[in-house]
Amino acid sequence: MTIRLLATLGRFALGATIFSAAALAQPTHQPPPEFLDWPEITEGEKQMRAPLVEKDSGAEVLVWRVHVLDEVLSRNTLQRVFYNYVRLKVFNEEGKEQTSTIDLRNDERSSIIDVAGRTLKPDGTILQLEKSAIHERDIVRVGGRKRKVTSFAMPGVEPGTILEYRWKEVLDGDRIQHVRLQFQREFPIQKVTYFVKPLSWENTSYQMRFQAFHCQPAFGKADRDGYTPVILENVPPFHEEPYAPSEPNLRPWVLAYYQLENPKDPDRYWSDIGKKAYQELKNALRTNDELNAATATATGQAQSDQDKVLNLIRYIQNNLRNVNTDLSDSEREKFQEGLPKNRVRTSAEIFKSGMGMPDELNVVFAAMAAQAGLDARLAYAADWNDVVFNPKTMTNRYYLDNITMAVKFGDSWKMYDVSTKLLTPGMLPWRQEGVFALVSDAKTPVFVQTETTPAKSSVEAKKGSFSLSVNGELEGDAEETFTGHRAFDLRSELREESQERREEWLRNRVIEMFPDAEVTEIAVENCDDPTQPLRFRYHLLAPQYAQVAGRRIFFHILPFQRSRPSPFSASERRNPVQFPYAWTETDAVRIRPPAGFVLDNASAPGGIGFGAAGGYNLTVAVGDNGQVIANRELTFVGTYFDAKDYPVVKQVFSEIQKRNTHTLALIKQ
Repeated sequence: MTIRLLATLGRFALGATIFSAAALAQPTHQPPPEFLDWPEITEGEKQMRAPLVEKDSGAEVLVWRVHVLDEVLSRNTLQRVFYNYVRLKVFNEEGKEQTSTIDLRNDERSSIIDVAGRTLKPDGTILQLEKSAIHERDIVRVGGRKRKVTSFAMPGVEPGTILEYRWKEVLDGDRIQHVRLQFQREFPIQKVTYFVKPLSWENTSYQMRFQAFHCQPAFGKADRDGYTPVILENVPPFHEEPYAPSEPNLRPWVLAYYQLENPKDPDRYWSDIGKKAYQELKNALRTNDELNAATATATGQAQSDQDKVLNLIRYIQNNLRNVNTDLSDSEREKFQEGLPKNRVRTSAEIFKSGMGMPDELNVVFAAMAAQAGLDARLAYAADWNDVVFNPKTMTNRYYLDNITMAVKFGDSWKMYDVSTKLLTPGMLPWRQEGVFALVSDAKTPVFVQTETTPAKSSVEAKKGSFSLSVNGELEGDAEETFTGHRAFDLRSELREESQERREEWLRNRVIEMFPDAEVTEIAVENCDDPTQPLRFRYHLLAPQYAQVAGRRIFFHILPFQRSRPSPFSASERRNPVQFPYAWTETDAVRIRPPAGFVLDNASAPGGIGFGAAGGYNLTVAVGDNGQVIANRELTFVGTYFDAKDYPVVKQVFSEIQKRNTHTLALIKQ
């Protein structure tokens, strides 16, 4: 018998259905040799005095071996196990510092066990990694989701030592259809070898296939135990750079995936996917009187089709909870247990439950939109933060993992994501902007490019009315306002925090801008209401803001910008520069001088034009009451620049920083 793939709306799961007795009687798999005993370290490795892959590196991985084993545990239960073994050499003090602590990361769907390690010192002494030196902790990502980290400090690390460590990672079998084989680490690597053992033909008719990105690994033949080697040699370390393209577009990696057959006609493959998606949505659009009444309530005051869409989004976001973001871990687990087996829920079922997965919330939207007379379709969208999608060379639904809803206005389609509550209604998350999306249809599915929002939709506006004292203190009221993607990024960071914690976060943020400042009358407004701008208010008392020198006081005219460095300080750049979205920044500042002081010279450095990429403007004036008035506006439309253009990008941001830190002088009359 075989395992079949169960397609749930928006994701694919490799699920076990019916097995024969023979299929369930799996043989016991022996761990790989390096998990039974430490491999022998060669004399050449012991005598190495310098790295081979990158000459200036402080440490280098000599061997990185990973055995990837997919296995059937029982009826409907699959498991993937990664057996990792790393051997690296430390060459100098920098390498000692880099390898002092090893972090192994995993998420909530996997666990790391059986960690072991040892250090071979230059004199031949071997030190074992003690169990007490291994620790687990949680780190919180943006949006509040947690990842787990297993950390350990290797014993006796010094230049000339060889470190060996191994660990076992066990992955829940619900998501084993795809796996990314990563070939790059923070250290250079002489040789990486993955040994991949997929499910046998006795258990599934799906075959394991491979697609490589940014590398040309060697694929060997399966050995007698069923492991297929995938080898890459001389891999340089990964270097992080600010505002670089996403890591899947830079790092070498291979996608290993199960598929029934290898599609030879990309156009036909995607057409079939789009037709199937249309039918799946049609089957899920079963409504009832309750859902129809909700549609009438939501759209009753709408003046146009666009208004209907926005009203439906607001209604769903206000009345249905997102399982991924609005439920506790225990509530989420209970929800998962109550889902129907082997089928998707209908829109009526989702609405009645009052909660849904992100994809399910979009299904409810589609049902309500159809009831309101709109043409709404399920669409599969790529992800800006993942590998760049090409429908001609990437024939796997895995690459289109975002569900959006396409609504037709005239002859064009506009995409909506109902599930993203913290974003201005009608906007897509920036990860889904400017990417391919497959709009489903019964006859002719079509790829479209999703819209990108203009710079004026994501605004960071700061204003303040301040007074300057004779000893250089700055005091006054400040307000910061954020819209669009700028607001979404901050709302995601603050989403799960209490109002008290949000205010504490804002106080710390302001003190980073103004060290030793007193921050009072703090207010964080509209953090949970994306229909309104996110707003921060506070009263500021910043000591030593200005420099007093005799009869003169020197001060920055842009308080909010003076401590912001340029993100591009490096002299060279390996990767392109890529901003996630276009944006606008504005500052409106009034500073009243101390009594008896006047502006020495109201100079302004002027603006900068970036051509099609945007521009910067700064004006300085003196008001009737002697206030210094500064207005700044930065608009950045360009989002992608080749590495060869980095000197220009660096110069532009250097000029911005120079203007942001412009200083004026007051003189005592």
